Amino acid sequence: MPMSNQEIDQEDASVTEAATLGSVYGFLALTMRYPDAEFCTAALFDTLESLLASLDWPKELAAIRAWRQRTADPLDDLKTAYTGLFITAAPRTTLPPYASVYLDGDGTIYGRTTERTRDFYRACGFDLSDETEPADHLRFELEFLAALAGEARFDDEERFLRTLFRPWFALFLERSMQEARHPFYQVSIRLIDFFTKEDQ
Repeated sequence: MPMSNQEIDQEDASVTEAATLGSVYGFLALTMRYPDAEFCTAALFDTLESLLASLDWPKELAAIRAWRQRTADPLDDLKTAYTGLFITAAPRTTLPPYASVYLDGDGTIYGRTTERTRDFYRACGFDLSDETEPADHLRFELEFLAALAGEARFDDEERFLRTLFRPWFALFLERSMQEARHPFYQVSIRLIDFFTKEDQ
């Protein structure tokens, strides 16, 4: 039986929504990578500004624009900020971007949650091509969500968000409000929160 025009329109809208959400997740994953000249370009920052403008977030948009105007070398500035926030803020990492740190109870990485996350990826037909970080690194989880959304696998996406992502990200978000002082990371983390909430 052929589809009605309304069904075709709904299917087209679903495909468009999936592609858009996949692109947003992919973009947000870039913001959580260690800064690199390959992707930390004016185009990345312009895209961030466009996204903030489309969401009507004037305060965050103003903060990013002010940072860009006063920063002679944005890449070097972000490398310093990323290292201090996510890697080594002596004597500890201030904001570990790993689910296992928040969920496994012992504050370490490569825990049970890392394995559960990798198992979820594999059950959905995905695996890591980059082994430099544990599977439950925020960047990898966002890349996985981008892949699911890009294939319009909304049930898998919702299940991953509910069971593995939001439980730890809510704790990460709370901690980020005290630790993340750089406008790029403050804004990026808020965007991740916005796009991964259940009501979005």
